[in-house]
Amino acid sequence: MLLFEAPLDFDPAVFAEYRAWMPETHDPGQVTVWVCDPLGGEIAELHLMQFQNLKVLATPSTGTDHIDAFACKRLGVKVLSLLDDRQGLETISASAEFTFKLLLDALRLLPGRELQGKKVGIVGRGRIGRRLLHWLSAFEASGFFYDPAWLAWSKPLDWLFANCDAMVICCTLNDSTRGLITGDLLRSMKRGAVLVNTARAKVVVETALLSVTNERPDIRVAVDVTDYPEQLAARGAIVTPHIAGNTFESRTKAARIILNLLKGATL
Repeated sequence: MLLFEAPLDFDPAVFAEYRAWMPETHDPGQVTVWVCDPLGGEIAELHLMQFQNLKVLATPSTGTDHIDAFACKRLGVKVLSLLDDRQGLETISASAEFTFKLLLDALRLLPGRELQGKKVGIVGRGRIGRRLLHWLSAFEASGFFYDPAWLAWSKPLDWLFANCDAMVICCTLNDSTRGLITGDLLRSMKRGAVLVNTARAKVVVETALLSVTNERPDIRVAVDVTDYPEQLAARGAIVTPHIAGNTFESRTKAARIILNLLKGATL
């Protein structure tokens, strides 16, 4: 049996083959597949153990940091995410659009700046980063990548922070990116530079970010992910509550991708 808790905007009646997978009630002992809500809070071992026959935990998101991966491994629960369908994931543009919007919004914080002619560093050469590069060219701005997985395509990270007018963090959170953006990098930013983060809070050393925003009020910050929303907002940052990917279209596509992955591989 499948337990479906993820946001779903389209009418399940339109997709008759999915309807049977979405029971209104369930016996925890019969649940073998759980499609969770990625914004529903952390899924720890205690939650997993409610479902003694659980085989697959699927999240309609690219990030899986809300899931206790070690507990899943111990319990033999396979984790699926949108990253398991790269082709389908490429159809989702909501996070890239919102990231570009935050870049423009942060530039317009007083004293306002325009994007034309600016150098923008992009940390993450994935679907979001590539879209940003395309849109930057339309605004006659220059984009430069850094990605630990694509070092041959990358500019040195310290060069980007020291030379770019804006830095956009849109990479995956993993062992090579956790704590990647340090206080030293932040302090090296140009006067009046912009920092945008729509990746994960833990990519940035946020305690250092708080210190730097005190030391360098000229740096303009816009974040969609942070563990310190009130403190950053008090320092003049633009803070949004992890809504970059939260559109009707993206939720629909994400749910469909996950259900198709399950239909093809599990059920």
